Amino acid sequence: MKAWKVSDKWNYEGYSTVVFAETRSKAKTLALATDACEDAQYIDIETRRMPDLDSEYRGHFEMEWDDPQDRAALIANGWTCIEPEPDECETCIGKSECGTYSSYLEDCALAEEYGKEAYQ
Repeated sequence: MKAWKVSDKWNYEGYSTVVFAETRSKAKTLALATDACEDAQYIDIETRRMPDLDSEYRGHFEMEWDDPQDRAALIANGWTCIEPEPDECETCIGKSECGTYSSYLEDCALAEEYGKEAYQ
């Protein structure tokens, strides 16, 4: 099975998912059954091959963000939460590789640094 990133080209929130299919057209058809593309027209679904995720196929047609193994693989391929919650970041399996979590930690360090300077 081949991994395909699918998204609705009219969704400006950046929401996408990964489905497994043998061809681009089959990936677009499967995408219609995902949350990312449920309201999309077939012709408005964008697909892009994700060969680094081919090995993650385990019998399910779609990768699940809530599955720890899928999340780790997605984060390793540059995915992040759309609306991250700092409390959730602390316990996320992929926090060591996540750019969003790194930025959050840098922001916390800056806030702490400036906070200390304000009180000196």
